[in-house]
Amino acid sequence: MIDATEVQIRFLVVYAFIVVHLKVTMLLSGKMQQLLAKQAGQVAQPVCPCRTAAPVSRGQVCVQAASQKGAPEGTPVVTPQDLPSRPRRNRRSETVRSAVRESILSPSNFILPIFVHDESDQNQPIPSMPGYFRLAYGKSIIDFVAESRSYGINQVVIFPKTPDHLKTPTGEEAFNRNGLSQRTIRLLKDAFPDLEVYTDVALDPYNSDGHDGIVRDDGVIMNDETVEFLCRQAVSQAEAGADCVSPSDMMDGRVGAIRRALDREGFTGTSIMSYTAKFASAFYGPFRDALESAPKSGGPSNRIIPPNKKSYQMDPGNYREALREVRADEAEGADIMMVKPGMPYLDMVR
Repeated sequence: MIDATEVQIRFLVVYAFIVVHLKVTMLLSGKMQQLLAKQAGQVAQPVCPCRTAAPVSRGQVCVQAASQKGAPEGTPVVTPQDLPSRPRRNRRSETVRSAVRESILSPSNFILPIFVHDESDQNQPIPSMPGYFRLAYGKSIIDFVAESRSYGINQVVIFPKTPDHLKTPTGEEAFNRNGLSQRTIRLLKDAFPDLEVYTDVALDPYNSDGHDGIVRDDGVIMNDETVEFLCRQAVSQAEAGADCVSPSDMMDGRVGAIRRALDREGFTGTSIMSYTAKFASAFYGPFRDALESAPKSGGPSNRIIPPNKKSYQMDPGNYREALREVRADEAEGADIMMVKPGMPYLDMVR
């Protein structure tokens, strides 16, 4: 009977024989290759992998190697760089580029501005916006939004053109529960319950002086008094069904005041999109044309009406001040913060 020790010894002997046999075979094979090369009168050299070019020296690869197949004649022969990372691998095809794309812009990202009026049943062209119209209240608005939704746009922001006879120095029409803006909100939410409706919160469409706030006789834009009316405006819009109210006025403290007013009235789910850093700009001209809301002159009363909005909209040269506005609005409860105009201030957006 064979014991365990003898089995182990026999196994080791067989293993050693196999190893020696393999080494001898490999050695003889190498010697044979050298002998054949010597008999042929030449020394073996690395051959171009593509079999179409002359032999190359060690450490080099033929430019026509598999990864470079199709390179034009004259392309240099190089050693591949020893790179731990090659970012171009993630750009090699549209499929890969689409899969790893960091910023994606689609119709669902857009908020479509709609300008509305109720002075007739005809859409009114806006000269400074060729091809765009003030939409007549009713079917025109429904048809326009339905078409937009067919392209994947499901967010709109409402800008009403208020008739001159409804404008006052204090802009009370802004919070009329049956005002044009409020009626348009209800119209759209009834027709499209899943439509995200944004509103503009500011007094300039309703203010006979054409400013976002109440103008004192000496030309001062009154801040806290304006904020009180902005709160009433936002609440009336939320009551009508607005999903998000958008204060564009640039009064100090208005985001926090509007948040408290909405919460107090039970509209805790209504969002606030703040025009956080709204710079004084000539880019707003077409919007003011659409609403006929540009600042007016003082007229025969000799009241001082500022010709622009620079006492509350931001100085275009101020970067740090914009960051201060951002911190304030975030602390006051803004859900979305906007830089306007966007394109000329991409450094601020960044």
